[in-house]
Amino acid sequence: MSAKVSDLMRMEKIVLEKVCWKVKATTAFQFLQLYYSLIQENLPLERRNSLNFERLEAQLKACHCRILFSKAKPSVLALSIIALEIQAQKCVELTEGIECLQKHSKINGRDLTLWQELVSKCLTEYSSNKCSKPNGQKLKWIVSGRTARQLKHSYYRITHLPTIPETAP
Repeated sequence: MSAKVSDLMRMEKIVLEKVCWKVKATTAFQFLQLYYSLIQENLPLERRNSLNFERLEAQLKACHCRILFSKAKPSVLALSIIALEIQAQKCVELTEGIECLQKHSKINGRDLTLWQELVSKCLTEYSSNKCSKPNGQKLKWIVSGRTARQLKHSYYRITHLPTIPETAP
């Protein structure tokens, strides 16, 4: 039996209510969307195609493949990616927009420069021949015998959670 989206949303709501979990963290992707839309507003119509959101999103995904970028503030990482793309596309008229976003987001100039350098290095390595897509069929986990035994035994120690009763709204 497959669950419908509405069922999943209802279950998610029940779980969030039961554990009193409030989701408030803003991701780098959300900042990327916000910054992109603000930048697009300031671009003349004929230049709006110069910044491609799918490309920016792919660059963010490439960065997220490196553990180093988990230490970056989401706003700084998103702005670094957009600023680098604006430089690459030679959209000089948007430099002031980047500075304005930096100021309103309270991003330190040194931090932005540091993360731009790290993003640039990551994207250069990502697009090089050194970083090629592996053959998915050949990928497999290799663990020691000791680890395998611990994993096997830990499976049986999983405590199952009781069912959460649903109440009609």
